[in-house]
Amino acid sequence: MTDTNGYLPGCGEYCGLCPYHTGVKQPLCPGCNVVKGKPFWGECKIYICTSDHDVQHCGVCEEFPCEDFINHYEEALPEGQRNAVFRAGLLAYRARHGDTKTIKLLEKLRK
Repeated sequence: MTDTNGYLPGCGEYCGLCPYHTGVKQPLCPGCNVVKGKPFWGECKIYICTSDHDVQHCGVCEEFPCEDFINHYEEALPEGQRNAVFRAGLLAYRARHGDTKTIKLLEKLRK
């Protein structure tokens, strides 16, 4: 379940483009996988859930997409719910095509 770079945590985010992971913003975050689901902002419920279900990411969980995943976003951000739905699709892609292709897709999409 661990990725030493913290690039692809279980939730479907991509740390490689996160300003806190890349050092553009502070505090520096090494990624959820490195800090075992306890980033600077608190405790990640998705990390705990993937650990409890013994899966690398939500996309390979038998319960995916569950209500906890779809409702895991920051309420103050208007794009939060859309982001959760985007991450659901991304995790389905990751489950089928793997981490390397997923990272390449994300880098292409977010340029």
